[in-house]
Amino acid sequence: MHDAAETDDTLVQGDLNKLIGTALGVAGDQLEAHGAFVPVGLVVDNGGSISLVAVAPNSVEGDGEEELNADAMIADLFQALSQQKGQNRAAAVVCDIHLPDDATDAIHVMAEHSSGVAVSAVRPYRQTPDGWEFAEPFLEPGDGQIWA
Repeated sequence: MHDAAETDDTLVQGDLNKLIGTALGVAGDQLEAHGAFVPVGLVVDNGGSISLVAVAPNSVEGDGEEELNADAMIADLFQALSQQKGQNRAAAVVCDIHLPDDATDAIHVMAEHSSGVAVSAVRPYRQTPDGWEFAEPFLEPGDGQIWA
């Protein structure tokens, strides 16, 4: 017989692990296929199914060509996920970040559960002559924005 708190913790951990693993996989696949990826959201709905949430790309004028405005897309994703929070148990936003201390880029997953748990996963990557190299992801405490 399990107590309810233990079952809840297992569910929360499972949802967050599923979101983070899927987000890292999607971003890694996009990098390998296209050399880049746009910010996207992922949700675990109340039934336990995982799905992708995308927003229209925002662009800003820069040096005569349009550049993707990733910050605006991330804000739009958090807004969309907040509006849908009643039908989801957990959600995540995945984006590309630069780690200046390590002089490398990284996949950044901001995952959050309706129970109030928020965690951030960072997976550094770099392009080599042989393809893409991914470091082991590391986890950090996250800031809740959707169910805050």
